Amino acid sequence: MTEKKTSKQLLQEFTAKTYDEIREAKENGEVIGWSTSNFPKEICQTFDLKIMYPENHSAAVAAKKGAIPFCEKAEGLGYSMDLCSYARINLGFVEREEDFGFGLDVPAPDFLCVCNNICTTVIKWYENLAHNLDIPFLLFDIPYNTDGYYTPNKISYIKGQLQYIIDELEKITGKKFDYEKFHEILRISSINGALFTKALDLIGNNKPSPVNGFDGYNFMALMVVAKGRPETTAILEAYIAELEERLATGDYNFKGEEKYRLMYEGMACWPYLRHNSETLASMGINTVGSIYCNIFGTSFDDLDGYCRGYASTNNSQGIDLALQRRRAMIDEYHCDGTLCNVARSCKPWAGIMFETSRQLEKEKGIPFATFDGDQADPRVFSKAQYETRVQGLTEVMDERMAERA
Repeated sequence: MTEKKTSKQLLQEFTAKTYDEIREAKENGEVIGWSTSNFPKEICQTFDLKIMYPENHSAAVAAKKGAIPFCEKAEGLGYSMDLCSYARINLGFVEREEDFGFGLDVPAPDFLCVCNNICTTVIKWYENLAHNLDIPFLLFDIPYNTDGYYTPNKISYIKGQLQYIIDELEKITGKKFDYEKFHEILRISSINGALFTKALDLIGNNKPSPVNGFDGYNFMALMVVAKGRPETTAILEAYIAELEERLATGDYNFKGEEKYRLMYEGMACWPYLRHNSETLASMGINTVGSIYCNIFGTSFDDLDGYCRGYASTNNSQGIDLALQRRRAMIDEYHCDGTLCNVARSCKPWAGIMFETSRQLEKEKGIPFATFDGDQADPRVFSKAQYETRVQGLTEVMDERMAERA
């Protein structure tokens, strides 16, 4: 009898398949694109375009311990060390002289899709790629939102941006846009967003949690590269079934006592994710929720909701919406503290977290700690500092627990 594959095995196979599809498309003379992670990918899927996502790709390169050579290559070309490490890895990767391996070698793009709802750095990053490769650059503009809600005029503007992207991709592909197919892909995308959120809620809402909280990062890649695909539905359903089985049997992946539960603020520190996780676990701490991870689980009922989803990324909103999301996570996931990755090369993330954490500590009475890290550049992370900061946070949570007893 063939052994049933786990959700992680299915995820690994599917991820490898998406890179194979990109390589095969290029070999067959099809145009391929590179895109920022929160570009409206369902439009590209409607055109059957094969897309590589450099942020996701750079994180994978960093996880395989390949970040430093590509960062140094980019820095040697004049890019500052303070620039986003995803950008430096990608800009160095484009200039590589030999294959990297691990199934991560991808051909150069024929066009670029950029959405500034992540940050404004991506605009200059991709403009440089477009200039150096002499290829089209498509910008999907999301207005920064300072309100605690989304005004109708902003949603209307975003709808106009959707039509612009459709028109430009029709020129690039020579195909007419299939609106009926688009709505079917939106339906699947919304289902997958809800499934991803359900999986994260199974991790966060249950006490103790069935798995280590960083586990959700593995499946976040699906929301970036294949949110509108039925294969994603199958993988997430398998993952949810595994989580539910753990809860039913008590066979928790997080070993030891789950004494404290943290909300993780900022991006994952990919080169040291295992170290980060094991350090927390050794002190009886589980990271049960991540603002960065949860934002990818958007679902929607109509086109207005779809536009709001792409407008509601963490770095395109003001402090009112940021606090709303964090308050909800702290309450729903029963968090005892916040751990913040002050990513050296991601100023939008680092800029807001000090004030949100300060307000949440005052309002909710939960402490926070910061550590100096990065999303992908391992040169700016110190294991000793991380361990010291987590220990300090643990001592404060111990004191708060004693006061409540």
